[in-house]
Amino acid sequence: MIRDILQSEVRNAVRAVSLSAPVDSIEVERSLHFGDYASSAPLVLAKSLGRGPMEVGEEIKKEILKSSTPAKYIKEISVAKPGFLNFIVSNDLIVKEGNALKEQFTKGFDFLKHKKINIEFISANPTGDLHIGHGRGAFYGDILSSILSYSGAEVIREFYINDSKESNQIKELGKTALGKGEQYKTPRLFEIIKSINVAHMNESDAGFLLAEHVGAHNRNFIREKLGIMFDNWYSEEENIRQGKRAENILKMLKDGGFTYEKDGAVWLKTSEYGDDEDRVIVRSDGTASYFLSDIAYHAEKMAREYDTAIDVWGADHHGHVKRIQAVKKMLEWNGELIVFITQLVSLKEGGKEEKQTKKMSKRLGNVILLEDLVDEFGIDVVRWFYAEKAIGTHMEFDMELAREQSAKNPVYYVQYAHARINSIIENTKNLSPDESTIDECMDEKSGRSLALKITEFSEIILDISKDYHVHKLTTYAYELASEFSQFYRDVRIAGETTYHKGALDMALLAKTTLAQTLKLLGISAPERM
Repeated sequence: MIRDILQSEVRNAVRAVSLSAPVDSIEVERSLHFGDYASSAPLVLAKSLGRGPMEVGEEIKKEILKSSTPAKYIKEISVAKPGFLNFIVSNDLIVKEGNALKEQFTKGFDFLKHKKINIEFISANPTGDLHIGHGRGAFYGDILSSILSYSGAEVIREFYINDSKESNQIKELGKTALGKGEQYKTPRLFEIIKSINVAHMNESDAGFLLAEHVGAHNRNFIREKLGIMFDNWYSEEENIRQGKRAENILKMLKDGGFTYEKDGAVWLKTSEYGDDEDRVIVRSDGTASYFLSDIAYHAEKMAREYDTAIDVWGADHHGHVKRIQAVKKMLEWNGELIVFITQLVSLKEGGKEEKQTKKMSKRLGNVILLEDLVDEFGIDVVRWFYAEKAIGTHMEFDMELAREQSAKNPVYYVQYAHARINSIIENTKNLSPDESTIDECMDEKSGRSLALKITEFSEIILDISKDYHVHKLTTYAYELASEFSQFYRDVRIAGETTYHKGALDMALLAKTTLAQTLKLLGISAPERM
């Protein structure tokens, strides 16, 4: 990657300037204003060296120019206030990187080769249909899984089913099934209850049976309409309750001296391991808390020897993060455990936020269903709108914008760019190629900008494989489509009898890059629109 080449040069030069410099913290990033790439290395080092940033910058520049790389790959290096190194790379390097990408598109990258990663997401309670809030974890988890897999990791997608017969939610569901309660009741649930026989069951068994039917509908919806394929559907009832894992982990915790009794309950000493307070794992009535099942589940999951386990939880689970991380320290689980908390979703129409009771929901209830959103706007639009926001921020789904069939709608804009390139290719089939090359396209400013944006693809994938910020991919797709639009306005590809071969090759590479980006997002790349 271009960034890696420049970063290596900067770090080597920094070592030459100061052997004690923290080179691992020195980064090179894309520049939007001055040159192609930039580094703040002079600013980072100035204070520790007791010298001015501009002076340090000039010295680093001098060291870089001593190496053989500038002659081949760097066209210009400059130092700008208050202390930045700016780079303009050679056209040859951009073309070289673009050609290398062609081979990577089909096989992916090896950034995370030999890494084993588990991603648990959605994990909605089997008490009803998925609502719009569940979409945040659903699309984030699926796209992240695709990117990490494309980066070379072995990725396991997992859905944890809270279906224990001992849980309060299953018992409440059973009460509703037996006509003893109204919780979770919706028209769909009512229809399911009419189709099953629970007359001679207790609340736990009736609730479990009803949860199985609800879960079957959700699994089908997740697979068929959301396009998400899970590797593991992990049942709490089957694996935790029937497998006696909760009892076994409780004994382990007691034997390890991690518990104590107070007010008739069993408490876990999580405050000694970073939590805000100790937590109850067995209530005073003798029933196990949900937290104990959660510990048992994570203990089993972490024992599978994943390098990284990622949990994607809803906004109402924010308080659970510290306690599960405390248990990880307590039990010394191997591997990294990362927990992401998704934030809330609201709908907006014409600049106004809509309430949850909006008529768009075909099934009356107190939430708007994710299925209704997908049916209304299509999976491509819904996926894009969810993916373009960082999951840690509140999200507004703009329904008016989602209905737009124009460049105002970002997913339409990107898909249209892909379809336009396909149309250009079709228009050149009966024409003869001239003798131009991609290199010649670099003489045009928009051609160079497009080529540089294409080469950024690998950098974006690498960054996401490290920081998990999948919204960077939608930003990249939009910027790439925009760069191509400018290139298409500036360069005429198809003539009357011939076509610009270099420009067409550039367009083909842009199309391949757009298609791969959309594929990772789980969004279609239409040939025609």
